[in-house]
Amino acid sequence: MGGTKSGHVYLGLAAGSLFWGTSFAAAKIGLRELSPLNLVIFRFSLASALFAVILGCGRDRPRIRRGDVPRFLVLGFFAISSYFYFQFLALRYTTTIISSLIIATSPIFTALISHATGRERIRALAAAGIAAAFTGVILIITNGRWSGLLQSNSWKGDGLLLLNALVWSGFTVYGQTLMQAYRPFVAIAYVQMAGTLLLLPLAFFATPLAPQPLCLQIRHLSWPTGLSGLYLAAPCSVFAYHVWYKGVEALGPVRTSVFTYLNPLFAIATGIFLLHEPLTLFTVAGGAMVILGVYVTNANRQRALASRPAPAVTN
Repeated sequence: MGGTKSGHVYLGLAAGSLFWGTSFAAAKIGLRELSPLNLVIFRFSLASALFAVILGCGRDRPRIRRGDVPRFLVLGFFAISSYFYFQFLALRYTTTIISSLIIATSPIFTALISHATGRERIRALAAAGIAAAFTGVILIITNGRWSGLLQSNSWKGDGLLLLNALVWSGFTVYGQTLMQAYRPFVAIAYVQMAGTLLLLPLAFFATPLAPQPLCLQIRHLSWPTGLSGLYLAAPCSVFAYHVWYKGVEALGPVRTSVFTYLNPLFAIATGIFLLHEPLTLFTVAGGAMVILGVYVTNANRQRALASRPAPAVTN
């Protein structure tokens, strides 16, 4: 029975990585009709509704302590409102392949922020991993050519993705204590609902970020855009987190975190076969250095990660 249960956990984690990895392509499809801001609102309005149903149907209906409400709103702003806006805006300028590889550097920024705030020390092995990861990012962004880089729009997307990774790292460090005070799935549900509440008023008014509000755009959505929003909401925002934290409970945070290395692989495969994106030698080499660097850095932090829930790289 134990082996069967573990098999189900591994299968669920692999499925979660598949959904997170393919979320970049789904977002690309949604962005064909929706602005980045409206796609964020559309996705997380659906996801929040699903979370509300799941939490409401549970035997115990978890409540937020009044004093934690401001912190959940701050986390919602970082993890949802700003993080996904930057990510979807970046996808307008760059490929899903590059997006997934640069966002994979989030643990590197987490290690740097933790070191700067005195929470953890960066040892020699971790420093080598950080150096390798950033060298890989340079190879990915430049594609081996510095000349002409600023003449294309791709640098805008790449810069936004680095900011994206930094924002998620800030959320991870700031939210550590709060995420431990509640069941992880419950905490991430409230974080997503809080971020949605901050954005929802923008669905009804024209703004510089979305000249046509979602309440008007949604009337004319094609079925591929509607399905992309539902895909991003249900399997990517709800199911993937459910199996992630089930994995943490069953396998521990260190063994579970290994599955995040599958995310870029699924993103690359989807980008090539579904969106026909190019894959260059420099992207392959840079991506390998990023994944190796992140792995080395995380391996050096395993003892610390083993004592608390592993923060997922959300998509």
